[in-house]
Amino acid sequence: MATHGKAKNVLEEWIQRDGEVINEDFLRVDRFLNHRIDPRFVSQAGRQLASAFVHQGVTVVLTAEAAGNVIAYEVAQRLSAVALYAKKGKANTLAHPVTRTIPSPTKGVVNELALSRDYLRPSDRVLVVDDFLFQGTTSAALAEMVVEVGAQLVGFGFVIEKTFTEGRKVLARFGVPIVSLVRVAQLNPRTGQIHFVQD
Repeated sequence: MATHGKAKNVLEEWIQRDGEVINEDFLRVDRFLNHRIDPRFVSQAGRQLASAFVHQGVTVVLTAEAAGNVIAYEVAQRLSAVALYAKKGKANTLAHPVTRTIPSPTKGVVNELALSRDYLRPSDRVLVVDDFLFQGTTSAALAEMVVEVGAQLVGFGFVIEKTFTEGRKVLARFGVPIVSLVRVAQLNPRTGQIHFVQD
């Protein structure tokens, strides 16, 4: 337990140091996680998420293009699973697509997510991962796609959760574990401080 706490503190310190508070809702982490990638941070986060689901028999780690791709790959590698990402945009060239339409809270647009049934099958045990848990709409859409093809959803994993939103409640209806490595209670744009949930 002490080791987990130490690892969590490392991630929190990293996010506090290199993250940028934009406003009360948005935290920019593109210096190390979802634009410019620091392999050390991703390795640490991937190790912790994989450890949380190591006994779930995960065969597919699913995310949405593109912010979650790197963390999904890292987790999949550690779980000896495959990484799969739902593509954004029209699925004209995608064989046997399963699709969902979702709003993007960061870009203010509506996106179509699509993945091929050829790569997600009823025999799969699926872990949905992403960099952030914010409103939960993207991860919920991915989970619905898993259910639609008849695969088994085993959990959700996130690097950062904004606990002041409804994201966790949105995902609770799926009845599977929701693991967030770092939980943010408040963002203060005046001071730049990130206040973390203390377990």
